[in-house]
Amino acid sequence: MVAGAVAALLIAGTSTSAASAQVPLPPEAQQVLDQALAGSVQADADLRTAAGGWLESAGITPPPGFVPPPAAPPPPPDPTPQSPCPRTAAACVDLDGNRTWLQSGERLSYGPVRMSHGRVGWETPRGTFQVTRKVRHEVSRLFDDAPMPYSVYFVGGIAFHEGDPAYESHGCIRMDRPAAATYFERLQVGDTVVVF
Repeated sequence: MVAGAVAALLIAGTSTSAASAQVPLPPEAQQVLDQALAGSVQADADLRTAAGGWLESAGITPPPGFVPPPAAPPPPPDPTPQSPCPRTAAACVDLDGNRTWLQSGERLSYGPVRMSHGRVGWETPRGTFQVTRKVRHEVSRLFDDAPMPYSVYFVGGIAFHEGDPAYESHGCIRMDRPAAATYFERLQVGDTVVVF
């Protein structure tokens, strides 16, 4: 049945009248074919897409010009994790959970990723801050020029940067290289950072 309908559509697509198909079509296909023969460009595209889909479902590769229907769109990104971080924040830091993520509106755009924060005596402050500057090849002058690649400062001398998240810091948010590079690329001066 499907093969006969597809054959009829192929013949009809190359002829000037539906009568030349000589194979009965399903009512839906006949309606689309009639519209196409009436000169509707959209109906012709619909016909070719339907024929391509029928051919593909029958295990036949559609000829040029006959394409299967487009794939379904991908699902939306995951919602942001449940937290007190407001949806207006671009970056959120959960000190107790040792995790951080980027978000856009009500959607998670990156993460959550593992991170570490300030040790006792060098605690990372909690609150709402803004990104103040970014330095790709930063070093800590206070701590013997220790490397701080991909630094994104958000309060005083405290920044997101590349570092081993297995060890606590002197207040900064340490992340592995891919996460630090992503934060550096996506966060811009003025973006809101919420630390809770």
